[in-house]
Amino acid sequence: MARNRNALVKPKGKSKRDLVPEDLHFPEVRDIAAQLHFSPEHGRIWLEDRRMLLLHAESFYGMRSELVARLGLEAARGVITRMGYGAGSRDAEFAKRLRGAASAFEAFAVGPQLHALKGMAEIRLQQFRMDVSSGQIYSEFVFHDSFEIDQPVGTTLLAHQGACWMLAGYASGYASAFMAKNILVREVECRACGGLQCRAVARPAEDWPDADRDLQDLQPFVGKTRAAPVRRESPRRLARLSRSASHADSNAPVGGSMAFSTILHQINRVAPTRATVLLLGESGVGKSLFARELHDRSPRKARAFVAVNCAAIPNELLESELFGADRGAYTGAHAPRGGRFELADGGTLFLDEIATLSLTAQGKLLRVLQTGEFERLGSTRTRNADVRVIAATNADLAKSIRDGTFRQDLFYRLNVFPILIPPLRERRDDIPLLIGHYLARYSTLHARRLPGLTPRALAALLDHDWPGNVRELENVLERGVILADEGQPLDRSHLFAAGGGLNRDVLELGRAGELVAPHRETHADTAAADALKEVGAWLHGKESALDLPATQDRLALAALARANGNMSKAARQLRLTRAQLEYRIKKIRAREPGG
Repeated sequence: MARNRNALVKPKGKSKRDLVPEDLHFPEVRDIAAQLHFSPEHGRIWLEDRRMLLLHAESFYGMRSELVARLGLEAARGVITRMGYGAGSRDAEFAKRLRGAASAFEAFAVGPQLHALKGMAEIRLQQFRMDVSSGQIYSEFVFHDSFEIDQPVGTTLLAHQGACWMLAGYASGYASAFMAKNILVREVECRACGGLQCRAVARPAEDWPDADRDLQDLQPFVGKTRAAPVRRESPRRLARLSRSASHADSNAPVGGSMAFSTILHQINRVAPTRATVLLLGESGVGKSLFARELHDRSPRKARAFVAVNCAAIPNELLESELFGADRGAYTGAHAPRGGRFELADGGTLFLDEIATLSLTAQGKLLRVLQTGEFERLGSTRTRNADVRVIAATNADLAKSIRDGTFRQDLFYRLNVFPILIPPLRERRDDIPLLIGHYLARYSTLHARRLPGLTPRALAALLDHDWPGNVRELENVLERGVILADEGQPLDRSHLFAAGGGLNRDVLELGRAGELVAPHRETHADTAAADALKEVGAWLHGKESALDLPATQDRLALAALARANGNMSKAARQLRLTRAQLEYRIKKIRAREPGG
């Protein structure tokens, strides 16, 4: 007789009582809710640094019915289960980052709590046992009020064992990623199939009979074949992978958005050729980084990459800088000197801010691009250079041509292969990777140990419009690394401390489930509040009458202690000048025994 594929195999040597610790309760959910942010003006919802969606449940029911009708029951079940599996895998990484310092159960509880926070179901544990070190887990739990059975299902679905496909897939993906091994969750009882509740069991795949079928269904389809399970990477690791994709240079462009991938695809296509490339985009989008990336992916990568900022060189010197000068070409030219074209011979010349070139310099540049020939300033000897030119500008060259400040024939010569780099506000999916990249860089550069950002700081970075693009983000993060206290996360006050504000508040989830603007609390506010609590506890324990001077002294000492002895920081918390606080502390210590 065939075995029931959902048959339970109880752990040997363990009683039911052993599996249900009486003090097993999910921790407070506020730390998860604090990572959920809403940006209505940008049409985005973020959970930490991942984009989320808020959809009608009816849309899911309609999709499920259509999948069953078009693909059949088993194929539809596989698709929906895999959707849940992928979401669970990503949330397991989030759980480890959020509660990495908590107990194993408190960290694991993020998954069940996210079920509830997303409106999928309430998870009610019946039995639970987990040992992360040995990879063992056994859990029986109920999908209470499962969203997948809210709508009446058809008779064909009722004939199948279990209807909570996405929930079971999510739980399998979450547990597998958390435990770093294949954990299979099966629904052993379902209300859609006549059961009293939607009950599921989680255990290692090897402890289930006939587990291969389920494991195969959890792997995504690629064409007509199944792909190996994809390892889900954290934003910081993705940033490292992105940087190392072409070379180990820490100045390589970083990103993971569709727009970023499109740019790299264009670079890969044009890099092996000799074509001139024109990089277009706003100031600060990283045109110089992409120019270097193009050079590094070209056959010229072993030769020189010479960058020239045309806007930084006076017009009267620009011609000699580009083409060189012979002895006596101008006052002070005591020896012949080669220009940037000669330095870049065999390699790449990057001309940034090309629109600032004078019309004379534009004419000579046009000749070099057409023939590869030029003369040094003050010389009649024609020289040759094998140079691949990459130009960049943030100007509207079409308008410059109409205004008569840029040669039309030069534009057509430069515009062989244009690459448009979108502003950062149009590729927000790159922001989490850039944050991880620049935090790591500047923490190392300035010898700081910082655990990351607070949720409100991350929300502010994700929602900001970034008119200065990547360069502005880089500067904001470097300033934050410098201003933040050692061992403390970067807060919003550190990032936007120099008079630069945010466009608006990102909304977050309030205690009553409503969307509210975040409280702009600073580290100074927190430290001051702690000092007040300490003084309050001291006053509560006093039996004698209140003494205002003694209370003020106690508050001053508490603030100084909370500031780790930093007199200026403590004074700011107390709204005093440093001299005022220093005077008070000296008086307090003078009254102490032996003072």
